[in-house]
Amino acid sequence: MPRLSLLAALLVALGALLCSSAAASGLEFAFYPPGSSSLSALAFDPPKRPADCPECPACFNCQLPAFTCAQYGTCSEYDGLCACPVGFGGQDCLTPLCGSPAEGSKRYPRTGDTCECAPGWSGLNCNVCVPPSNTTLGHDDGGGVNPCAEVRLHGERLGENGTCYTGGATVRQSFQECDVTNKKITEMLPGRPPRVTFSCEREDATCNFQFWIGQQESFYCGLDECVETLERSSGSNSTKHTCAKVKCECIPGRMLCGESGSVDIGDFLTEEIKGPGSMTCKTGKDGKRQCRFDEPGMSQLIGDVFGDEAIFLSCQSGECVHYSQVPGYAQPAPPPPPRLFWVIFSAAAAFLVVLAVSAALWFLGRHYKHEELGSVRLPEDEAARLMADHVPATLHFDGLSYRVGEKLVLDGISGTVKPGQVMAIVGASGAGKSTFLDLLAGRNKRGSSSGRVLVNGRSISNADYKRVVGFVDQEDCLMSTLTVYETVLYSALLRLPREMSIAAKRFRTLETIAELGLLGVKDSRVGDAGHRSISGGEKRRVSIACELVTSPSILFCDEPTSGLDAYNAHNVVESLVTLARNYNRTVVFSIHQPRSNIVALFDHLVLLAAGKAVYSGPLEKCGPYFESIEHGCPAGFNLGDHLVDLTASATNSTPSGSANGSSVAAPAVGSGYRDEEAGPHSAATDTELRTRSNSTAAAGTPSTPSSLRQKTSRLATGVRNAFGARPHGPTKIAPQLAALVDAFAASDIARQTHDEIVAFEAAPRDADGNELPDVSDADRTLRGYDKASLFTQLVILSGRAFKNLYRNPQLMAAHYAMSVVLALFCGVLYSGITNDIAGFQNRLGLFFFLLSLFAFSTLTSLGVFANERALFVRERANGYYSPVTYFFSKLIFDVLPLRVIPPFIFGSIVYFAVGLVPKVDIFWKFLLVLVLFSLAASAAVLFISIAIKDTGVANLVGTLTMLFNLLFAGLLINRDRIPVYLRWALHGSFMHAAFEALLINELKTLSLTEVRYGLSIEVPAATILTVFGFDSQAFWFPDVASLAIITGGLWAASLLWLCLFVREAK
Repeated sequence: MPRLSLLAALLVALGALLCSSAAASGLEFAFYPPGSSSLSALAFDPPKRPADCPECPACFNCQLPAFTCAQYGTCSEYDGLCACPVGFGGQDCLTPLCGSPAEGSKRYPRTGDTCECAPGWSGLNCNVCVPPSNTTLGHDDGGGVNPCAEVRLHGERLGENGTCYTGGATVRQSFQECDVTNKKITEMLPGRPPRVTFSCEREDATCNFQFWIGQQESFYCGLDECVETLERSSGSNSTKHTCAKVKCECIPGRMLCGESGSVDIGDFLTEEIKGPGSMTCKTGKDGKRQCRFDEPGMSQLIGDVFGDEAIFLSCQSGECVHYSQVPGYAQPAPPPPPRLFWVIFSAAAAFLVVLAVSAALWFLGRHYKHEELGSVRLPEDEAARLMADHVPATLHFDGLSYRVGEKLVLDGISGTVKPGQVMAIVGASGAGKSTFLDLLAGRNKRGSSSGRVLVNGRSISNADYKRVVGFVDQEDCLMSTLTVYETVLYSALLRLPREMSIAAKRFRTLETIAELGLLGVKDSRVGDAGHRSISGGEKRRVSIACELVTSPSILFCDEPTSGLDAYNAHNVVESLVTLARNYNRTVVFSIHQPRSNIVALFDHLVLLAAGKAVYSGPLEKCGPYFESIEHGCPAGFNLGDHLVDLTASATNSTPSGSANGSSVAAPAVGSGYRDEEAGPHSAATDTELRTRSNSTAAAGTPSTPSSLRQKTSRLATGVRNAFGARPHGPTKIAPQLAALVDAFAASDIARQTHDEIVAFEAAPRDADGNELPDVSDADRTLRGYDKASLFTQLVILSGRAFKNLYRNPQLMAAHYAMSVVLALFCGVLYSGITNDIAGFQNRLGLFFFLLSLFAFSTLTSLGVFANERALFVRERANGYYSPVTYFFSKLIFDVLPLRVIPPFIFGSIVYFAVGLVPKVDIFWKFLLVLVLFSLAASAAVLFISIAIKDTGVANLVGTLTMLFNLLFAGLLINRDRIPVYLRWALHGSFMHAAFEALLINELKTLSLTEVRYGLSIEVPAATILTVFGFDSQAFWFPDVASLAIITGGLWAASLLWLCLFVREAK
């Protein structure tokens, strides 16, 4: 019979059993039809038999197909009679025998409902011996009857040496009688308790299993090829009989085998029960023997109908043996009990751990306030080293070029800048300023570069170069919740040498803040757009301080005045100039359109146009040089504005294509390339919007044919680039720009720069003739540049994340408040939950709602990394820390407080408010599933936030991920209705694993009683779970295991993506 039809038949039979169980106490069988008399059958005379008298039944002969030996007894080939197992008799071995096995062939069959056993014996068929209370190893002191005294071993009476062994192991032939303890099975059979008898023979390696309902045997099983294992300890014995083959037979007309009102499982037993089977038992110190019988087909049936893993039993074992045959006769000595000291010590240790964690959180979250520059005292040797730590560096760059594919972005730029000097890179939008600055600073670029960068006349490795330079991005990427002092201090703690003391790093922090004039705001938070604290100029100086605190020899700043008003822009540039001249630093920065008072602060100037150097040299020689080539700055005009307008106008003049034009290669404005700092409009657009005296399109003047041809040429070039056309050969630049580039290349200033680079490379000396040190060697000898260890980084980043969390408590408070409010709401809505169909539905709804709640609440984790992506990229590029330590700090102090504590709060309130199963183990498993689900959902969202840069797209993908999990949770569609090729989605759905685990944990042991029209129908909740497509045995595996594996796998994937793909790429 297929399992599903058998399940349906069982449900119908169980309902009918409630009505008929009181009347169904047994069945009687007769060989004669109704109305016939047994006396007439015995006294008949064949010649005189009446015509209407039926034929006599055939004599029993087990050799005939119509007769069988029950209990798999042996059929004799000589007389056709059955040789029955011990405890069974009758022609067909279906009648229990009374008395005791010691009586041998004198045992008599049971005539009533129960057997009368001999003293010292018990059981349905009196096979189990019961040891006397005052007898030890068979030596009776007169306080009881020794049942084994009359048992014969090898033909001899055991007598006083006989012992009733109750350990369960098989010495010769063991007997066990058991009560079935499956709650659902016993509840379905009121007044007719189910029982099991089990016996094994060691010599034949066989076992017998009989299932009884009330006092009647329903079916029996034979187990072959059995192997027994025994484990002994001082407190318990464990036995296990494992049999390779199992066969079972129903007894027709008995309960479960065709009795009126009962289901018939005969076909199921014959077809499905094949083995292997096992009987596992454990005897505790109290003498109770707890067992379980397992067989795949039978266990599946028990699980589908009653929600249990196997048939659970409480057994009594007894076998008569000689006392020397008792297994473990020399009982091992029990281990000494644990000392009370270690119990107290472990409790004290746990208390200290709690205190240590609390102290660590306080330490990481404390605020450094009222710490002044003079309050930090350093040892003299460390103070001296701090002053000598800086090594002045002269920077030379010769023939720097940069190409992206076939586009030449920068072409042959050379120059020099010395310690104590400031070099500004100036040009119109799209001139290549940011690209050139990135190239000088050694930043990661997608294209290929050529040329040389020398520090103190030497080429050094990229790793050494990054240690002596600092880079300040155009955008201020700072953590808004930290103070100015904390922001700079974290940079010092992460990047300064690990052998420097904390006091030295604090001193360096305060010293740097003082250098940039930030002491007055050091205890103010950085703030953001919604919570302003310090000004934009102060924020730029904080960004500079984060790089300056490491005492770099060369400091690069990308557009330090971007977004600032004229006053703050001047203050920032003045701070850089003061830093260079007073502290002997080399400062290089790009600037878009400097005011005249800012231009006056420059020492060196690099003027770029279309990636070409129009000028590179001292600022004091810039004005005379341009006057010498007839492009001098008009009187009263800002030199910076004049130079930007000059290069922009020259760039947008008609490109040369004839013999008299220059053939210098450079990127055309319309070639599709735009520098990083350029906005959505090209340089040409920016220039055309201005009106100046030398403009070719003054107000009121119509466009010339030349201007029209220029626009048409740019449009054609854009169309070719859009369809993949590539320029062939060097790109022609405008003739005016070509003239400016050629003029500077032939100037004395360019020749002097070249000669200086050659001389420095041969003998690097300063203005006083002293040899300049090798910066890479100085870095190794003076600074010992081993940065903070991974553990130190984790501690520092954890402290920063913890500060950010508790100083911006809205999100955390919202999660905690939501947990409390919604838990109380659910407690009111679902309170007084009942054990009926409505209660089953309410449990489904409650669990689905709370999982949906925590699933969608984890979408707030999208901001955990998205809000700090730019900060992480900048700090990683500047060598602050390893991505691994950053990831785990976010995990510990951002993810866990928001994903572990709220489920605990919600679950603790709603569990008792609703009235779920009031058991300690079930309650903690409920919380375990909630926490694991919350972590799994947040891990998925964290991976999405790291992998997808766009916040809107990340929100969409996160929402779709949660909806996908809701769809396959198990409530919206039945598992059996899902197409086979989509079943994999169930294993990937963390909501399905959590939903199934919560339902199993709550409903597995419950029975649902529904009363309708005066009838009470009781159905195990596990049966309904099976109909819904859930596996009642799947709590730990695969459900809980899946949640843990999904969480760990997504965390690992997030970390891998963070390390490999989230990095600076310009």
